[in-house]
Amino acid sequence: MPTEHDAETLAALRAIAEQIAAAAPKGWRHAVLRGFATGGSGSGHHGFWYEPEPSGDTGELDLHEALCRVHELERAGERLTIELVVRPNGRFEALTSESLRRPPRSDRTGFTYLLHPGELPAEPADFQPGPADPTQAGDPLRALELLDGYLARRAEILDRTERLPQPLGADEREFLEDRLPVPLPADLRALYGRINGDRRAGLLHGHEWLGLNKVVALSDPADRWWAARDWERLLFRELRYDSRPAGAVRRAVDRPGWLPFAHDTGGAFLAVDMDPGPNGRPGQVIRVGMRHDDGPVYVADSVTSLLQRHVDALADYSYQYRGGELRLFMAEQPEPAEGRELRVEGELRDIPPEVQRLVVANADRVDLAPLRGVPSLLEVELIDCPGADLSALRATPVEVLTAELDSIDLAPLAGHPTLRVLRLTTGRPVDLSPLRDCPRLYGLDLARAEIGDVAVLTELDGVRHLRLNERQWDILREAASHPAGLAAAELSGSPALRHAAAWAETLVDEPDLRYTRSRYEPAGPRASLWRRLRRLRRS
Repeated sequence: MPTEHDAETLAALRAIAEQIAAAAPKGWRHAVLRGFATGGSGSGHHGFWYEPEPSGDTGELDLHEALCRVHELERAGERLTIELVVRPNGRFEALTSESLRRPPRSDRTGFTYLLHPGELPAEPADFQPGPADPTQAGDPLRALELLDGYLARRAEILDRTERLPQPLGADEREFLEDRLPVPLPADLRALYGRINGDRRAGLLHGHEWLGLNKVVALSDPADRWWAARDWERLLFRELRYDSRPAGAVRRAVDRPGWLPFAHDTGGAFLAVDMDPGPNGRPGQVIRVGMRHDDGPVYVADSVTSLLQRHVDALADYSYQYRGGELRLFMAEQPEPAEGRELRVEGELRDIPPEVQRLVVANADRVDLAPLRGVPSLLEVELIDCPGADLSALRATPVEVLTAELDSIDLAPLAGHPTLRVLRLTTGRPVDLSPLRDCPRLYGLDLARAEIGDVAVLTELDGVRHLRLNERQWDILREAASHPAGLAAAELSGSPALRHAAAWAETLVDEPDLRYTRSRYEPAGPRASLWRRLRRLRRS
C-alpha cells in the first residue's frame, strides 16, 4: 500500500480541498487539481477544473501559498507534484511526489515516474567526431586592428569617444583564464588585453560584451540556467537540430567548451565554441540560451570575423543612428529553421538534402526509397499510413522515428547505428527483437501498439525511457521485469490517482510517493450533514 501523508501535511491538503469546494460552481460533481510547487516559492498546475464544466466564469482561485506550504511540509527539493480530486460529499484524495510527474507535452496524458532522475542518455554531440580542421580561424593581431578601427568609426558617428572598461592586469587575466574549463581562443584573449568588455555599450550587434570575470562565472554549469538538462526537458524535446553549416556545431544542450562572452539582456548569449563539430573550427562564434531550444546557432568562424562584419557594416553605411543609439544592419546567416522541416501528403519524391525532420501523412503504402542517403534526416514521422518498408532508413542518420501504420516490421532497423527514440502505433502485434542490437536506442513509446512478446523489453538494457499503457505494464510485470537500465517510466492514459500510486509501487520497492484518501468539511448546506455523520461515526 502507498505511504499516507503525515497529519500536518494532510491538514494542509485538506485546507486546499476546502478552498476548492468553497469556490465550486453549483451542481459540481468533482474537481481535479494537477498542481506542483517548486523550491523558491514557485507553484503552478497542469490543469484545474470542475466537472461538469461550469457555464459561467468561476473566477480565479489562488492556491499558491497553500501549494508552497505543502512543498515546505514535504521537505521537497526542486519540484513536488501535488494532485487532488475533490468531491462535494466531503471526500477527497491527494497524491504528492517528487518522482511522479505529469508528462511535459500537452499531447500526452498519464504519469511519468523517475526511477533514476540523474541517469540521462548521452547527447548526439557525444557521438560526433571533432573538427577536421583543428586550427583557429581567428587572428589576434587582425582582431586588435579591427577593434581599433571599429571604435574609431563609432566615435566619428557618435561624435564622442565611448568610455570602455580598461583591461585587467596580466596577472589577473591569467588567474581568471586558468579557472576556465578550456582556453579562450587567441583572438578573444588578445581583445581582453585591450578592453574588459564594453559595460553595456552593445558593441557586438547590440549584445553586451561581458567582462572576463563574468565569462569565468558563466563557465560554471551551476550558473548556466538556460542549459539545464533533465528528463522533463528531454521528453518535451527529444531532438536537437543541426545548425548551418551542417556539422559545424555539436548537437547538444550545452558543452563545457562553449564560453558565453556577450549577451542580449533577453536570455540569449554569444559564445566562443572550443569544442566544435566535424565541420567547425575552434573559436567559432555560436548563439545559445533562451529561444534556442532546438540547438545552438552558428554565427561566425571566429570573433575576428564577427568584428570584420561590424567594421564592414559601418563602412557600407549599413547602420542607423537615432536617439543616441547606434544600430547596425549586418548580413546574417540563413535562418537555421529554414527548409529543415518537410511535410508530405501522399507520394514521396526527391527530398532536399537540408531536410532534418520529415512528416509523411495520410498516404497509401509509402515508398521510402527517396530517403536513402539524405544526409541530415534526423526525424521521420509516418502518420496514418497503411504500411511502409523501413529498409531505406538504414541509409539515413535518423534518430527519432514515429510510425503509425497498420502493421510494422522492425527487422530492417536491426543494428541501426543512430536510432535513439522509437514511437509505434499499430493494431497488429509487432516483434521487438530487432531492437536488441540498436546501440543508441534509449526511448520507446509502445502505448498505442500491440506487442508480440513483451518479455523482449527486459533484454533492451539500453532503454532509459519506456512508455506503456496500463495493460502493457501489467503484462510486463507478470512476464518479467522492466529493462535493467530504465530511468523514466511512463504510464499512458488517464489513470486514477490510486492506480498511479499502485503502478509506481510496481517499479520500485519504496516509491517516492504519498497517497491519502480522506475527508474535508464542506461549506454551506452540506456542512451540517457532514457534522451529523461525523458524530454518528464517533458514537
